[in-house]
Amino acid sequence: MIDIWRTWIAAFDHAVATGDWESLRPLLAEDATYTVSGVPFACHLAGADAVIAGFRKSIEGFDRHFDQRSWFGVGVREFGPDVVGARAMGVYRLGDRPLLHFSAPSLWRFRDGKVSMMQDCYDLAEADVQAALNWLANHAPNLDASYV
Repeated sequence: MIDIWRTWIAAFDHAVATGDWESLRPLLAEDATYTVSGVPFACHLAGADAVIAGFRKSIEGFDRHFDQRSWFGVGVREFGPDVVGARAMGVYRLGDRPLLHFSAPSLWRFRDGKVSMMQDCYDLAEADVQAALNWLANHAPNLDASYV
C-alpha cells in the first residue's frame, strides 16, 4: 500500500509543479473525499471534481506565492490493508522572512488502487500549528490556503 501512496504523492508533486491537476484523476476514486480539520481553512470536499478543484485553488492561493515549497511524509506506515498514515510536513520560504513550517497527522484510504479518502487533522494545541498561523497573520495575511 505504501508504494501506491508514493505513486499518489509523486503525482501530486507533479501536479503542483506543472499545474496539470487532471493528471490526478486516474488516481482518485470518483467518490473520493478530502477533509481538513482544526484550522481556519477546514473543509470537506466530496467527489473527484471537488477534490481536484480544491487542491488547485489552495495551491494557487497559497503555495505558489512562496519562493520554495517542500512537502513530505514523516512516519509513513500502513494502518491495515488499505490505509496509509503519516505526519504531513510542509516547509515554505518566502523572501527573507523566517521559515514557515507546520505538520498534521494525515490518512489516505485506498480502494482498487485509487485514493478514496484523505484527511489532514491539524491540532491548534500544537505549538508548530499555532506558530504557523501566527506566521501567516504577521508575514503573509493575504495568502489564502482555503480549498473552497
